[in-house]
Amino acid sequence: MDTGKTKKYYEALPPEDVCQCECCQNYVRQVRSAYPLVADYLQGLGVDIEKPLETWPLESEENGEIDYLDVQYVVLGSRVGFRKTKISDVCIEIAESHPPTNIRDAHFVIQADRVRLKWQIPSDPGLQE
Repeated sequence: MDTGKTKKYYEALPPEDVCQCECCQNYVRQVRSAYPLVADYLQGLGVDIEKPLETWPLESEENGEIDYLDVQYVVLGSRVGFRKTKISDVCIEIAESHPPTNIRDAHFVIQADRVRLKWQIPSDPGLQE
């Protein structure tokens, strides 16, 4: 893993490159405060928790919450040395499948599973930032 290259990758990635759908923006707006230990762990890899490659939300009517079955992130370098880990009931492991990254440098994709957040995005798209 190359944490320095990974960190530079995320610093250069503009926020508007993150999916602008309601589910992804709901994730981006609250994941850092809801899962600070996961955010710290990912930051140690050079990953910005607020800039996922992909999310797989499963909307739930229960308690106004939404489950994200998987949330994927790019890590530059070799996967050698990466170990599956569990933090705050979130399992982080190498993704077996993911959307194209269009990155030419050596890299791999990790995923965090079972992230649960409150639904906080207004339903009127005109109210989104």
